[in-house]
Amino acid sequence: MGRAVKTSMTSRERVQATVRGLPVDRVPVMTWLNPHAGCRLIAEFQPASDEHGDATARLMWESFSQGNDTLTPDERVALPLLQGSFVNREYALDLGSDLVSVGIPIDHLAERLPDENGALRIRDAFGSIRGMGGIYLEVIAPAVKDIKDLVGLRLPDLSSERPFDAIRKFRAEHPDACLYGESFGVQDLPSTQLWEMSQFMLALYDYPDEVKRFQARLNDYMIDLSRRTVAAGADVILIYDDYGTSGAPLTSVKMWKEFTYPHLKKHIEAIHDAGALAMLHSCGYQMPFLPSYIDAELDMLQAFQLGAGNDFEAAYAQCGDRLTFATGVDIQRGELMTPDELREDILRAYRIGGRNGHHILAYTHMLQYTMPAVNIEVILQTVRDIQRGVYND
Repeated sequence: MGRAVKTSMTSRERVQATVRGLPVDRVPVMTWLNPHAGCRLIAEFQPASDEHGDATARLMWESFSQGNDTLTPDERVALPLLQGSFVNREYALDLGSDLVSVGIPIDHLAERLPDENGALRIRDAFGSIRGMGGIYLEVIAPAVKDIKDLVGLRLPDLSSERPFDAIRKFRAEHPDACLYGESFGVQDLPSTQLWEMSQFMLALYDYPDEVKRFQARLNDYMIDLSRRTVAAGADVILIYDDYGTSGAPLTSVKMWKEFTYPHLKKHIEAIHDAGALAMLHSCGYQMPFLPSYIDAELDMLQAFQLGAGNDFEAAYAQCGDRLTFATGVDIQRGELMTPDELREDILRAYRIGGRNGHHILAYTHMLQYTMPAVNIEVILQTVRDIQRGVYND
């Protein structure tokens, strides 16, 4: 006799049941929007229910897409970034997302720097200097220049309760939403945000002990961040740590197991001990890492990019009873698909996972504002139809 399923579950109940392999009323959904795309969606596709957030996003999109003489070119491009929290939190709820972000509690530590040429310069929480690269604040002067800098790097101050109070407030306002806080792992952040990647990779060979000590210190810091985020109300911690590129790992799996895996496992254990679920965001090729994710008792893998050589059908057959995959809406390849191709691609992923369990219908990366309008409509409508049970037969 089958187990009874509640006809209407909250998002928290739905995600937790999915991860545990229990019956759910429908597949959970996770939207993920680049701020520019979020502002475009609000302005052109679906208004935000929050009037202030709606008006702000529309103004930001208009300034970005049509120009604004009162802003410098960098400011005009960067403006929608200020709406990043809103589009993946309040607006994500408007779009029907079960998982919504409560952010990274150290984001508020960034500061703007004066620049004599009028370019936008930001010093981030770790001390790296960033400037506009396209629509992103890219690192142009990393905080770390050599191994001595890495060893002595001061990590951001976590003494302020303000960002955690904001999580508590949002939790109280949205008791049924599944909230995820954000943190970092020990491989991608040092190699792309703190130091230049090739120099970091060489340091794995030239200074292995120093790198391992720094990774241990960074991981303990991130564990503290995750614990406090959970205590403030997060149900899930999303760990950012890219391990792959297209069709291959960034390092050998052997080196990954030596330098990165022990810290990932410890971070997952700490998240579980705090009473939350652990989700890993890792771009690129993920197939070789799946057995280790199972061994580490990872709950969810996001975003499992289908265009990077990952085989969702094979991975789900191998691990779908022990690992929840957050994937299925192909943002990268979707820009080149026809609307019919994109709809069928989403449905194919849904049929592999979907109501079979251990699957969250999620974007394979942040939706970009460059997605064709007809394909944005297909994504929104197909996901809504799946949520309504249109494709359950």
